[in-house]
Amino acid sequence: MTTNIRRGNIPNAPSGVGPYLDEIYTLKGFFGDWAMIYRSQNVGHPSEWTNPDLMNLGTDTNLLKPTDLTDPAGAPMPLLKGDGVQISLSRRSKVSPFLEKNSDNHQIRFYHRGEFELQTELGPLDVKAGDFVVIPIGMMFREVPKTSDNAIVIFETRAPIRPAEELWDSVGLTFTATDYTLMEVPTPKPGTKEEIAVRTEVRVKLRDEYEKLVFDFNPLKDVVGWLGDPVIYKFNVWNVPGMGSSHGFLPPPSGAVLIGDDRSFFFTVQMPRPFPNVPAPDGSYGAPAHRNDYDEFWFNHRSQNAEETEGHMWRLPPTVVHPGLKRPPEYPQNPVERIQECKLNFDTRVRLSWTKEATQAFFQDPHTAVYTSLYGAHIGILPEQALRHVKK
Repeated sequence: MTTNIRRGNIPNAPSGVGPYLDEIYTLKGFFGDWAMIYRSQNVGHPSEWTNPDLMNLGTDTNLLKPTDLTDPAGAPMPLLKGDGVQISLSRRSKVSPFLEKNSDNHQIRFYHRGEFELQTELGPLDVKAGDFVVIPIGMMFREVPKTSDNAIVIFETRAPIRPAEELWDSVGLTFTATDYTLMEVPTPKPGTKEEIAVRTEVRVKLRDEYEKLVFDFNPLKDVVGWLGDPVIYKFNVWNVPGMGSSHGFLPPPSGAVLIGDDRSFFFTVQMPRPFPNVPAPDGSYGAPAHRNDYDEFWFNHRSQNAEETEGHMWRLPPTVVHPGLKRPPEYPQNPVERIQECKLNFDTRVRLSWTKEATQAFFQDPHTAVYTSLYGAHIGILPEQALRHVKK
Protein backbone atom coordinates (compact mmCIF):
# COMPACT_ATOMS: atom_id res chain seq x y z
CA MET A 1 0.00 0.00 0.00
CA THR A 2 1.08 3.59 -0.56
CA THR A 3 -0.76 5.09 2.43
CA ASN A 4 0.05 4.43 6.08
CA ILE A 5 -2.67 4.65 8.73
CA ARG A 6 -2.77 5.59 12.43
CA ARG A 7 -5.36 4.30 14.90
CA GLY A 8 -5.57 4.52 18.69
CA ASN A 9 -2.83 5.71 21.04
CA ILE A 10 0.62 6.07 19.42
CA PRO A 11 2.86 6.74 22.47
CA ASN A 12 6.16 7.19 20.62
CA ALA A 13 7.78 6.93 17.21
CA PRO A 14 8.42 3.40 15.86
CA SER A 15 12.15 4.09 16.28
CA GLY A 16 11.76 5.19 19.88
CA VAL A 17 11.28 3.67 23.32
CA GLY A 18 8.42 4.34 25.71
CA PRO A 19 6.07 2.86 28.31
CA TYR A 20 4.62 0.20 26.00
CA LEU A 21 6.06 -2.78 24.17
CA ASP A 22 6.33 -2.11 20.46
CA GLU A 23 6.03 -4.93 17.97
CA ILE A 24 6.47 -4.66 14.22
CA TYR A 25 4.57 -7.06 11.96
CA THR A 26 5.73 -7.36 8.33
CA LEU A 27 4.77 -9.38 5.26
CA LYS A 28 7.05 -10.74 2.51
CA GLY A 29 9.81 -10.90 5.08
CA PHE A 30 10.71 -7.27 5.62
CA PHE A 31 9.69 -6.11 2.15
CA GLY A 32 5.88 -6.00 2.25
CA ASP A 33 3.07 -4.27 4.14
CA TRP A 34 3.67 -3.63 7.82
CA ALA A 35 1.98 -2.65 11.06
CA MET A 36 3.57 -1.32 14.27
CA ILE A 37 1.64 -2.51 17.33
CA TYR A 38 1.93 -0.98 20.83
CA ARG A 39 0.81 -3.29 23.64
CA SER A 40 1.08 -3.73 27.40
CA GLN A 41 2.03 -7.44 27.51
CA ASN A 42 4.88 -9.43 25.95
CA VAL A 43 3.40 -12.00 23.54
CA GLY A 44 6.89 -13.38 22.93
CA HIS A 45 6.56 -15.44 26.11
CA PRO A 46 3.85 -18.12 25.79
CA SER A 47 3.57 -20.29 28.89
CA GLU A 48 3.15 -23.52 26.89
CA TRP A 49 3.83 -24.82 23.39
CA THR A 50 3.14 -28.22 21.81
CA ASN A 51 5.86 -28.21 19.14
CA PRO A 52 9.43 -26.86 19.23
CA ASP A 53 8.86 -25.38 15.76
CA LEU A 54 6.35 -22.95 17.31
CA MET A 55 8.73 -21.36 19.79
CA ASN A 56 11.84 -19.15 19.87
CA LEU A 57 14.44 -21.73 20.87
CA GLY A 58 18.22 -21.86 20.92
CA THR A 59 20.91 -24.52 21.15
CA ASP A 60 24.54 -24.48 22.28
CA THR A 61 26.59 -25.88 19.39
CA ASN A 62 29.64 -26.18 21.65
CA LEU A 63 27.96 -29.21 23.23
CA LEU A 64 27.22 -30.98 19.93
CA LYS A 65 29.57 -33.59 18.48
CA PRO A 66 29.16 -34.34 14.75
CA THR A 67 30.78 -37.60 13.66
CA ASP A 68 33.47 -35.68 11.75
CA LEU A 69 34.83 -34.43 15.09
CA THR A 70 36.62 -37.72 15.69
CA ASP A 71 36.17 -39.73 12.48
CA PRO A 72 37.93 -38.46 9.32
CA ALA A 73 35.20 -40.19 7.30
CA GLY A 74 32.45 -38.64 9.46
CA ALA A 75 29.87 -36.08 8.40
CA PRO A 76 28.41 -32.78 9.60
CA MET A 77 25.39 -32.84 11.93
CA PRO A 78 22.16 -31.40 10.45
CA LEU A 79 20.51 -29.00 12.91
CA LEU A 80 17.71 -27.33 10.96
CA LYS A 81 15.92 -28.59 7.86
CA GLY A 82 13.36 -27.23 5.43
CA ASP A 83 12.33 -27.57 1.80
CA GLY A 84 15.51 -26.65 -0.08
CA VAL A 85 17.36 -25.37 3.00
CA GLN A 86 19.53 -27.14 5.57
CA ILE A 87 21.81 -25.77 8.30
CA SER A 88 24.46 -28.12 9.69
CA LEU A 89 27.45 -28.11 12.02
CA SER A 90 30.87 -29.55 11.17
CA ARG A 91 33.70 -29.87 13.67
CA ARG A 92 36.17 -31.63 11.39
CA SER A 93 39.53 -32.09 13.10
CA LYS A 94 41.31 -34.31 10.54
CA VAL A 95 41.45 -34.29 6.76
CA SER A 96 38.89 -36.56 5.10
CA PRO A 97 39.91 -39.54 2.94
CA PHE A 98 37.67 -38.17 0.16
CA LEU A 99 36.75 -34.99 -1.67
CA GLU A 100 33.24 -33.57 -1.26
CA LYS A 101 30.59 -32.56 -3.79
CA ASN A 102 27.06 -31.37 -3.05
CA SER A 103 24.78 -32.17 -5.98
CA ASP A 104 21.65 -31.01 -4.13
CA ASN A 105 22.37 -27.49 -2.95
CA HIS A 106 24.61 -24.45 -3.03
CA GLN A 107 26.57 -23.74 0.15
CA ILE A 108 27.74 -20.95 2.41
CA ARG A 109 30.42 -22.39 4.71
CA PHE A 110 31.06 -20.15 7.72
CA TYR A 111 34.23 -20.77 9.70
CA HIS A 112 33.38 -20.06 13.33
CA ARG A 113 36.56 -21.57 14.82
CA GLY A 114 39.79 -22.96 13.43
CA GLU A 115 41.98 -22.62 10.36
CA PHE A 116 41.90 -24.67 7.15
CA GLU A 117 43.29 -24.93 3.69
CA LEU A 118 40.15 -25.16 1.60
CA GLN A 119 41.05 -27.01 -1.59
CA THR A 120 38.65 -26.41 -4.49
CA GLU A 121 38.51 -27.16 -8.20
CA LEU A 122 39.46 -23.51 -8.86
CA GLY A 123 42.37 -23.48 -6.44
CA PRO A 124 43.04 -23.35 -2.68
CA LEU A 125 41.94 -20.75 -0.15
CA ASP A 126 43.34 -20.26 3.34
CA VAL A 127 40.39 -19.75 5.69
CA LYS A 128 40.20 -18.76 9.35
CA ALA A 129 37.61 -17.84 11.96
CA GLY A 130 35.27 -15.16 10.59
CA ASP A 131 35.59 -16.21 6.94
CA PHE A 132 32.68 -17.52 4.92
CA VAL A 133 33.02 -19.18 1.51
CA VAL A 134 30.37 -19.61 -1.17
CA ILE A 135 30.61 -22.96 -3.00
CA PRO A 136 28.07 -23.52 -5.78
CA ILE A 137 26.27 -26.77 -6.44
CA GLY A 138 28.37 -29.57 -7.91
CA MET A 139 31.83 -28.09 -7.23
CA MET A 140 34.33 -30.40 -5.52
CA PHE A 141 36.32 -29.36 -2.45
CA ARG A 142 38.18 -30.65 0.59
CA GLU A 143 38.94 -28.96 3.92
CA VAL A 144 42.41 -29.65 5.32
CA PRO A 145 42.41 -28.66 9.03
CA LYS A 146 45.39 -26.76 10.41
CA THR A 147 43.89 -26.73 13.92
CA SER A 148 41.99 -29.28 16.01
CA ASP A 149 39.32 -27.16 17.77
CA ASN A 150 37.19 -26.32 14.73
CA ALA A 151 33.59 -25.38 14.03
CA ILE A 152 31.93 -24.70 10.66
CA VAL A 153 28.29 -23.69 10.19
CA ILE A 154 27.08 -24.89 6.79
CA PHE A 155 24.12 -23.25 5.03
CA GLU A 156 22.71 -25.25 2.11
CA THR A 157 20.22 -23.61 -0.25
CA ARG A 158 18.49 -24.83 -3.37
CA ALA A 159 18.47 -21.25 -4.66
CA PRO A 160 21.71 -19.96 -6.19
CA ILE A 161 23.61 -17.53 -3.94
CA ARG A 162 24.26 -13.96 -5.08
CA PRO A 163 26.03 -10.93 -3.54
CA ALA A 164 23.38 -8.71 -1.92
CA GLU A 165 24.68 -5.63 -3.74
CA GLU A 166 22.37 -6.78 -6.54
CA LEU A 167 19.46 -5.99 -4.21
CA TRP A 168 20.51 -2.35 -4.35
CA ASP A 169 21.56 -2.35 -8.00
CA SER A 170 18.02 -3.41 -8.93
CA VAL A 171 16.62 -0.10 -7.63
CA GLY A 172 19.27 2.04 -9.28
CA LEU A 173 21.60 2.41 -6.30
CA THR A 174 24.94 0.70 -5.85
CA PHE A 175 25.24 0.24 -2.11
CA THR A 176 28.91 0.60 -1.19
CA ALA A 177 28.89 0.21 2.60
CA THR A 178 30.03 -3.39 2.12
CA ASP A 179 33.10 -3.40 -0.11
CA TYR A 180 32.81 -6.52 -2.26
CA THR A 181 36.16 -5.84 -3.86
CA LEU A 182 37.60 -7.37 -0.67
CA MET A 183 36.29 -10.80 -1.66
CA GLU A 184 39.01 -13.34 -2.42
CA VAL A 185 38.78 -15.89 -5.23
CA PRO A 186 40.96 -19.01 -5.56
CA THR A 187 43.95 -19.25 -7.88
CA PRO A 188 44.87 -22.68 -9.27
CA LYS A 189 47.91 -24.33 -7.78
CA PRO A 190 48.55 -27.37 -9.98
CA GLY A 191 50.04 -30.39 -8.26
CA THR A 192 53.00 -32.47 -9.33
CA LYS A 193 52.50 -35.49 -11.57
CA GLU A 194 52.67 -37.63 -8.46
CA GLU A 195 50.04 -35.53 -6.63
CA ILE A 196 47.71 -35.64 -9.62
CA ALA A 197 48.07 -39.38 -10.26
CA VAL A 198 46.32 -40.40 -7.05
CA ARG A 199 43.17 -42.52 -6.98
CA THR A 200 40.61 -40.19 -5.41
CA GLU A 201 37.20 -40.81 -3.88
CA VAL A 202 34.51 -38.11 -3.94
CA ARG A 203 31.66 -38.22 -1.45
CA VAL A 204 28.61 -36.84 -3.25
CA LYS A 205 25.49 -35.60 -1.52
CA LEU A 206 22.65 -36.61 -3.83
CA ARG A 207 18.96 -36.46 -2.88
CA ASP A 208 20.02 -36.03 0.74
CA GLU A 209 22.03 -39.26 0.71
CA TYR A 210 25.78 -39.82 0.43
CA GLU A 211 26.97 -41.53 -2.75
CA LYS A 212 30.46 -42.07 -4.19
CA LEU A 213 32.47 -41.29 -7.29
CA VAL A 214 36.04 -42.52 -7.86
CA PHE A 215 38.64 -41.02 -10.21
CA ASP A 216 42.06 -42.33 -11.15
CA PHE A 217 43.45 -38.84 -10.49
CA ASN A 218 42.93 -35.97 -8.02
CA PRO A 219 40.53 -33.47 -9.69
CA LEU A 220 41.56 -30.72 -7.25
CA LYS A 221 45.19 -30.87 -8.40
CA ASP A 222 44.97 -30.99 -12.21
CA VAL A 223 43.41 -27.55 -12.92
CA VAL A 224 45.93 -25.08 -14.38
CA GLY A 225 43.68 -22.03 -14.87
CA TRP A 226 40.14 -20.68 -15.07
CA LEU A 227 38.28 -17.54 -16.17
CA GLY A 228 34.75 -16.30 -15.72
CA ASP A 229 32.61 -15.18 -12.81
CA PRO A 230 33.62 -15.59 -9.13
CA VAL A 231 31.58 -18.74 -8.54
CA ILE A 232 33.71 -19.65 -5.50
CA TYR A 233 34.72 -16.77 -3.26
CA LYS A 234 35.68 -15.91 0.30
CA PHE A 235 34.68 -12.94 2.43
CA ASN A 236 35.33 -12.04 6.07
CA VAL A 237 32.67 -10.85 8.51
CA TRP A 238 34.90 -8.08 9.89
CA ASN A 239 34.77 -6.36 6.49
CA VAL A 240 31.00 -5.82 6.90
CA PRO A 241 30.01 -2.53 8.61
CA GLY A 242 27.24 -2.26 11.20
CA MET A 243 24.20 -0.38 9.93
CA GLY A 244 22.12 2.11 11.89
CA SER A 245 20.49 5.52 11.76
CA SER A 246 20.33 8.68 13.85
CA HIS A 247 17.20 7.26 15.51
CA GLY A 248 18.56 3.73 16.03
CA PHE A 249 17.60 0.34 14.67
CA LEU A 250 17.49 -0.70 11.02
CA PRO A 251 15.98 -4.09 10.05
CA PRO A 252 18.24 -7.06 9.20
CA PRO A 253 18.09 -6.70 5.37
CA SER A 254 20.13 -3.50 5.73
CA GLY A 255 23.07 -5.74 6.66
CA ALA A 256 22.49 -8.34 3.94
CA VAL A 257 25.66 -9.63 2.31
CA LEU A 258 24.27 -12.55 0.28
CA ILE A 259 20.79 -13.22 -1.14
CA GLY A 260 19.03 -16.05 -2.91
CA ASP A 261 18.74 -15.69 -6.66
CA ASP A 262 14.96 -15.98 -6.22
CA ARG A 263 14.93 -13.74 -3.11
CA SER A 264 13.96 -16.77 -1.01
CA PHE A 265 16.58 -15.95 1.62
CA PHE A 266 19.08 -13.35 2.69
CA PHE A 267 22.27 -13.85 4.67
CA THR A 268 23.36 -10.99 6.88
CA VAL A 269 26.33 -10.19 9.10
CA GLN A 270 25.19 -8.22 12.13
CA MET A 271 27.88 -5.98 13.57
CA PRO A 272 27.36 -3.44 16.39
CA ARG A 273 25.28 -0.58 15.03
CA PRO A 274 26.25 3.09 15.26
CA PHE A 275 25.01 4.74 18.45
CA PRO A 276 21.88 6.84 17.73
CA ASN A 277 22.08 10.57 18.46
CA VAL A 278 18.34 11.22 18.89
CA PRO A 279 17.31 10.89 22.57
CA ALA A 280 14.31 8.93 23.84
CA PRO A 281 11.41 8.80 23.31
CA ASP A 282 12.10 9.13 19.55
CA GLY A 283 15.47 7.36 19.56
CA SER A 284 16.45 4.01 21.04
CA TYR A 285 19.14 1.35 20.96
CA GLY A 286 18.10 -2.19 20.12
CA ALA A 287 15.34 -3.87 18.16
CA PRO A 288 11.56 -3.86 18.61
CA ALA A 289 9.63 -7.08 19.01
CA HIS A 290 8.92 -8.55 15.61
CA ARG A 291 7.11 -11.24 13.64
CA ASN A 292 6.64 -11.90 9.96
CA ASP A 293 6.24 -14.75 7.48
CA TYR A 294 9.97 -15.65 7.32
CA ASP A 295 11.97 -18.08 9.43
CA GLU A 296 14.90 -16.41 11.20
CA PHE A 297 18.18 -18.11 12.11
CA TRP A 298 20.79 -16.46 14.34
CA PHE A 299 24.30 -17.56 15.25
CA ASN A 300 26.62 -15.92 17.80
CA HIS A 301 30.12 -15.81 16.33
CA ARG A 302 31.90 -13.33 18.59
CA SER A 303 30.99 -11.51 21.81
CA GLN A 304 33.77 -9.88 23.78
CA ASN A 305 31.45 -9.15 26.74
CA ALA A 306 29.82 -12.57 26.81
CA GLU A 307 32.25 -15.14 25.43
CA GLU A 308 30.15 -17.93 26.94
CA THR A 309 27.48 -17.19 24.33
CA GLU A 310 29.77 -17.74 21.33
CA GLY A 311 28.49 -20.70 19.31
CA HIS A 312 24.89 -20.27 20.46
CA MET A 313 22.35 -20.83 17.68
CA TRP A 314 18.73 -19.65 17.58
CA ARG A 315 15.71 -20.21 15.38
CA LEU A 316 12.91 -17.63 15.60
CA PRO A 317 9.81 -18.97 13.81
CA PRO A 318 7.09 -16.89 12.16
CA THR A 319 4.52 -18.22 14.65
CA VAL A 320 5.60 -16.43 17.84
CA VAL A 321 6.72 -12.84 18.32
CA HIS A 322 10.48 -12.44 18.59
CA PRO A 323 10.60 -10.44 21.82
CA GLY A 324 12.46 -7.19 21.36
CA LEU A 325 14.92 -5.47 23.64
CA LYS A 326 15.27 -1.68 23.54
CA ARG A 327 16.96 0.84 25.80
CA PRO A 328 17.39 4.62 25.69
CA PRO A 329 20.36 5.74 23.57
CA GLU A 330 23.59 7.05 25.05
CA TYR A 331 26.95 8.07 23.66
CA PRO A 332 29.80 5.56 23.89
CA GLN A 333 32.89 6.33 25.93
CA ASN A 334 35.96 7.66 24.13
CA PRO A 335 38.35 6.71 22.68
CA VAL A 336 36.45 4.94 19.94
CA GLU A 337 37.26 1.23 19.73
CA ARG A 338 35.92 -1.63 17.66
CA ILE A 339 33.45 -3.73 19.62
CA GLN A 340 34.22 -7.40 19.03
CA GLU A 341 30.61 -8.45 18.52
CA CYS A 342 29.32 -10.37 15.50
CA LYS A 343 26.21 -12.39 14.75
CA LEU A 344 25.09 -14.18 11.59
CA ASN A 345 21.46 -13.95 10.51
CA PHE A 346 19.81 -16.14 7.85
CA ASP A 347 16.20 -15.26 6.98
CA THR A 348 14.26 -17.54 4.64
CA ARG A 349 10.76 -18.10 3.29
CA VAL A 350 11.34 -21.82 3.92
CA ARG A 351 9.85 -23.31 7.10
CA LEU A 352 12.64 -24.83 9.16
CA SER A 353 12.44 -27.59 11.78
CA TRP A 354 14.95 -28.60 14.44
CA THR A 355 16.54 -32.01 14.13
CA LYS A 356 16.53 -34.42 17.08
CA GLU A 357 20.29 -33.97 17.43
CA ALA A 358 19.98 -30.19 17.85
CA THR A 359 17.42 -30.51 20.64
CA GLN A 360 20.00 -32.27 22.81
CA ALA A 361 21.63 -28.90 23.56
CA PHE A 362 18.48 -26.72 23.86
CA PHE A 363 18.49 -24.01 26.51
CA GLN A 364 16.16 -25.09 29.30
CA ASP A 365 14.70 -21.62 29.93
CA PRO A 366 14.26 -20.00 26.50
CA HIS A 367 12.39 -16.99 27.93
CA THR A 368 15.51 -15.92 29.84
CA ALA A 369 18.08 -17.24 27.36
CA VAL A 370 16.68 -15.25 24.45
CA TYR A 371 17.88 -12.12 26.26
CA THR A 372 21.07 -13.38 27.91
CA SER A 373 22.18 -15.41 24.87
CA LEU A 374 20.71 -13.80 21.75
CA TYR A 375 20.37 -10.13 22.65
CA GLY A 376 22.49 -9.13 25.65
CA ALA A 377 25.82 -7.71 24.55
CA HIS A 378 24.48 -7.13 21.04
CA ILE A 379 22.77 -3.93 22.23
CA GLY A 380 25.80 -2.83 24.21
CA ILE A 381 25.05 -4.28 27.66
CA LEU A 382 26.10 -7.37 29.56
CA PRO A 383 23.75 -10.38 29.33
CA GLU A 384 22.66 -10.21 32.97
CA GLN A 385 21.90 -6.52 32.52
CA ALA A 386 19.68 -7.26 29.55
CA LEU A 387 16.96 -8.63 31.80
CA ARG A 388 16.62 -5.19 33.44
CA HIS A 389 15.28 -3.83 30.16
CA VAL A 390 12.70 -6.58 29.60
CA LYS A 391 9.04 -5.68 29.78
CA LYS A 392 7.03 -8.73 30.77
